[in-house]
Amino acid sequence: MKFEIQQESLQKALDLVAGVVPSKTTLPILKSILVEADGSELRFSVTNLDISMVTTTDTAEISAEGKAAVPADKLVSFVRSLSPGQVTVDVTSGKLTIRAGKASLEEACMNPEEYPALPELTAGEGLSVSGDVLGSMITETAYSVSRDETRPALMGILWEVSAEGLTMVATDAHRLARSRRSLDWNCTEERSMIVDTGGLRHLPRIAAQTADDTPVEVYLGENQLSFRAGQTVLHTRLLEGPFPDYTAVLPKGNDKLVTVDREALAQAIRRVSITADRITSQIRLGLEKERLELSAKGSDGSRAEDEIPVAYDGDALEIGFNFTYLLDILKFMKVDSVRLSLKDAQSAALVSPVTDDGEKDDSLLCLLMPLRIAGD
Repeated sequence: MKFEIQQESLQKALDLVAGVVPSKTTLPILKSILVEADGSELRFSVTNLDISMVTTTDTAEISAEGKAAVPADKLVSFVRSLSPGQVTVDVTSGKLTIRAGKASLEEACMNPEEYPALPELTAGEGLSVSGDVLGSMITETAYSVSRDETRPALMGILWEVSAEGLTMVATDAHRLARSRRSLDWNCTEERSMIVDTGGLRHLPRIAAQTADDTPVEVYLGENQLSFRAGQTVLHTRLLEGPFPDYTAVLPKGNDKLVTVDREALAQAIRRVSITADRITSQIRLGLEKERLELSAKGSDGSRAEDEIPVAYDGDALEIGFNFTYLLDILKFMKVDSVRLSLKDAQSAALVSPVTDDGEKDDSLLCLLMPLRIAGD
């Protein structure tokens, strides 16, 4: 196999797939990138057996077809170190040689025939969705997934697919994020599936490298969810359920409604959290008419307080939260103001974005369980 390609094009392709290469594996072949030169197309494939990615480019000048399993760490690092310009890649008798100007790298390759077969796209047409929409929905929910390996279903993001649109939900039992969009797509079936979060995290980066008006094609398989974005295909596995009935935990009677500037609230939380207990991460929110008091107390006796104005005209309430969880919610709500819906100190709180005209935006809803307020 031999081809010539510009360093920028080669690095772009390698950067896309490199994130899927496992750092630890019992199968050494998986630490390689499968490079294939076929006709006028150069293809790069990787898999960790849960996530697979293939990206192609037609910018290479191929003088000899073939394929090679190239060690990913050295290949990616060397290409990144090169200056822009022409790169020549040659694989002969199982040895890779890369030349760029005066720089060169020689490296032994593994047997490409040992590389696992990658999944195929599900037959039929995919569902066309804006990459920006998918990226936003993943970002708005992925932070809430569980890290508890004893509850594998909670380590994924629930996808609810219907003709009307798409809903994504993630929860770790302490917090929950639900993102939904109405979509005009050719979906003819309703499906509910739990998608591996690790695979979904690659999608925003892939979609960002396509043209602005190029949609992402989504393929619903029995055991996998696949995406085609430009010249890149991503496959990620589906997890076994069941996923909790999240609608049952969304509170209905939260009648204490607070509208607050998102950035002002986030800054106040960061200030008072400096003294928060490192184990509980608790801060207190004291709510009164038109103002919100924030405070945190450390185990060493330190204490921090702050106060910000809010739009509120109800009864006084004091409630405790994990400040890290609350900051996560505010971080991924890209709006000026948010609305907190509260009931009492023991009940789950709801947080939602507020539109420019002051109305609640139903496209995103976050639930946060309170902490029992520690005694003074």
